[in-house]
This record gives sequence, C-alpha cells and structure tokens, in this order.
Amino acid sequence: MHKSLRFPPNLYCRIFISTNNFSFKNIILKKTKRLFLVFFLVITSLNVLAQNSSLISACSDFVAGQNVTTWPHVLIATTVADSALSQGTQTFTINVTDTANGASFRVAKTTANGNWFFGNPIPLILGSNSFTVPAVTFDRSVKFQFSNGDVEFDALSLNGVNSTCVTPLPTPSSSLISNCSDFIAGQNAATWPYILVATTIADGLASQAAQTFTMNVTDTANGATVRVYKTTANGSNFFGTPIPLTLGSNSVTVPAVTFDRGVKFQFSSGDIEFDALSLNGVNANCICATFSISDVIEACDSYTWIDGNTYTSSNNTATYTLTSVNGCDSVITLDLTITSINSMVDVVNGSTLQAQSATTGTSYQWLDCNDNFAPISGETNVTFTPQVSGNYAVELTLNNCSVISDCFTITSTSYKDILEKKYDVKIFPNPTTNELIISLEGVNIVDIVISDIKGKVFLKQYGLFDQSRINISEYVAGTYFVKILTQAGSKKIRVIKQ
Repeated sequence: MHKSLRFPPNLYCRIFISTNNFSFKNIILKKTKRLFLVFFLVITSLNVLAQNSSLISACSDFVAGQNVTTWPHVLIATTVADSALSQGTQTFTINVTDTANGASFRVAKTTANGNWFFGNPIPLILGSNSFTVPAVTFDRSVKFQFSNGDVEFDALSLNGVNSTCVTPLPTPSSSLISNCSDFIAGQNAATWPYILVATTIADGLASQAAQTFTMNVTDTANGATVRVYKTTANGSNFFGTPIPLTLGSNSVTVPAVTFDRGVKFQFSSGDIEFDALSLNGVNANCICATFSISDVIEACDSYTWIDGNTYTSSNNTATYTLTSVNGCDSVITLDLTITSINSMVDVVNGSTLQAQSATTGTSYQWLDCNDNFAPISGETNVTFTPQVSGNYAVELTLNNCSVISDCFTITSTSYKDILEKKYDVKIFPNPTTNELIISLEGVNIVDIVISDIKGKVFLKQYGLFDQSRINISEYVAGTYFVKILTQAGSKKIRVIKQ
C-alpha cells in the first residue's frame, strides 16, 4: 500500500460545495480546473506507481547494513579503493514520497587516520532531501545509512548518477512556474517569488548580448505580472515596470549592451501555467511539446519505413511516434510516393523489341547487353528493331526511378555486319575450359580484346592468324566477350569459360 497518495484535505468539499456568496463562488470556479487536474493525475498514477517509485528495501542500489536493527540499509558513495575519486565531494539526493513514520539517515565516513566517523541522524522529509560530504585530501570511504527500508521515493541520484530503481515520469506538456526547475526562488517572496535567470556578470561577454524569454501562458493566475531586473554600467540595480501576462505568447527582450551585466525576469506568482517556455532560444526542461514531422520520401516499387512496414503504393496517412527519454513525443507522418515501372519486354515478329510499360511519362533507352549495357544512340522509343544481331535490354525511367529489363537475344534479318557478310570469323570451342581457337576465312590477320561482362579488359593481342590459340585457363568461370578488330570492321563474340 502506497501511503504517499494523500488527497488534499476537504478536496471534495472544496470542489462541490455550493454557496450564494459571489466572491467565494468565483474562487471555487477558478480552483476547480486545477483541482480536477490534480485529482485526475493522482488517480491515473495508481496504475504506474510501481514503476515510478520504489522502497529503499526494494532498490538494488542499497546494500544491507551491518547494524540491521538501527541502520539496516546503506548507500555506498565511495570506498578507499576508488583512490583519488574518493577524495571528491560525495552527494546523494532523494525525493521522498513516504517517510515511513519518521525514518532518518546519517553519514558514515573514514577520517585521515582510517577511523570511522558517524554523523548525527537527520530526519527524512517529504520532498527533496540532499546531503553533501565535502572533498578531502586523502582516500576515504563514505556511506549514507538509512534507518528504515520502507522509505518510499520517486527520484534518487548518487554523485549525479540517477538510480535505475525508478523510471521518471514523462515530462508534462504544461507546467506551473512553481513546479518548474528552470525558475529559482526570489528574495522578495511576497511580491516577486519566482525568478528566471537569463545571465549573470560571471557569464562575461555572453551577458552583454540581448536576453529574451518567451512563454506561452495558458493560465495567468488572476493577472500575474513579470518585470525585468538588470544591472547597469555602474553596477546599480534597475527594476523595470511590471508587465501583465496575457493568455497566449508573451515575450520580453532586454537589448544588448557593451558591459558585463546580470539580467533576471521576475514573476509575481508561481501559479502561472504555461505549455511553452524558452530562454535565449533554449527550450525549458520542465515541459515538452508534441512535434509533428512530415517524412517526405520518393521510392521505386516499394519502401520499408521506420514502422517496419513495407509499402508498395503511395501513402500519406501512416504515422509513427518517437518518444525521447523524458517522455516527449514526436509524431512522424509518412508522405510516400511510390513509382512502379513495368519492365516487361515482348519480342515482336522475332526481330523487334517492345517495352510493355504503360505508365504515362516513362522514358526509354535501349541498351547493348554485349557492350556492358552501353546506350544505343537514338534508340529511345517504346519499340526497337536492332540492325545487328545481339543481346538487348531497355532502361525505363519515371519520376527519378530507373529499372533495366532482362536481356533479349535478337537475330537481325535486316542487316548483317560486315565481318559476317564478307568474311567468316569464328571462335571455338565455345563453351571452353582452357583455350580458344580463332578461325579466319577471307581475312589474314586480326587483333582481339577480351573483357568480362562489366567491361574489364583481361587481354589484348595483336596480329593473330588463322588457327591462333588463346589461353584462358586461368580465367574465372563465367561470360566473356572477344572483340575481333580488322581494317574492314569489328565484331564482338560472347564466349563461356567453364
């Protein structure tokens, strides 16, 4: 049972009481909104309290104390084994939600001569408790001992490291000035109880720049005001005229100067509620806003988004929520354009290739598969009739998406290249394992160039005669092209190395 969940005294009476007194009724109405909010947050917190708070006895950051009767739980800050680190300042901070009927803690530390020193017990109070053991010039041990394991807390840090025993509540989307750690207590608690420090003289040159705060107010706390405090060139204090806060955006800028100075914004009430706050362009830590982001993407055929889904058609409705460590959400909306291209090709009458993409706006570029997919000049229509027998494909482009079809073998009936028409040049055996033999009829001498399917040249030989042999036994198995070069023309022959 969580004893820390206590409702304000007479909560229900203060909300629902009826009266004919006008001023009293106004007070009730003004408080109702906030009290309902408190009531709602308390009730809903019941479902998540287990992960947002912990007992000392249930937290692995604490170890068992040697004196299990008086000081059964210990938080070890440092030991002599930590050497130089143990000499530094040792601090713990705990936000207590239940004191376990008056539990306390004390400091145990070793002195310069190695003896143990035990501090006086300090009562734990509801809210923030913090204790610092000053730095020393010798290695030492420091422990914080606790009298009761039933102490409940919702925040714990040791030397600036947060405990893993509790999960901090998400940062709210709105806050009161009194609940926001960006504000500090003012010296004039009656008139200007809360202060937002923009800069101090210690900031040097940075303090001379313009100082601005912007706040989006959702409740003015019955007419709260803000005023500027700043130091002048001669070191005197200047207090500006109070400025009423209005619902919506409020912004105040203190102009730049040529001397180091302090600037503070003083607020008349801690009950001012806001849902956005920035100081010199830096957003407050005590609230978070939900950001909406559009993820504009153009993809070909399909796209797998951050939500893990693969989309095959355009989509502008899918959303995905990213949550930061402090609970602030960013909602991303997908704006996806999918371009799909049909890359099918038909062979018409055995000699013409025809692309089957029916999508308006598609462009075509026919390619020579036997020449490392080189574009064929001028062949950019939906149909292509090769003049030379060979292997051909088409590259289709639409909306910055490109796709290359499969290669198709065409035996041209309209033209034969000069080496086939006038001369008979052959290479055998094909496929081969070790060597190629060149057969020449009608031509006495040729040059050759051998390359792979990617265009990489493996061999150049000049002045080959009929029945010349070419050793390719060391080549990796695959497809190669042998280009025959003569004064009368050239011819490329595909061979298979097994």
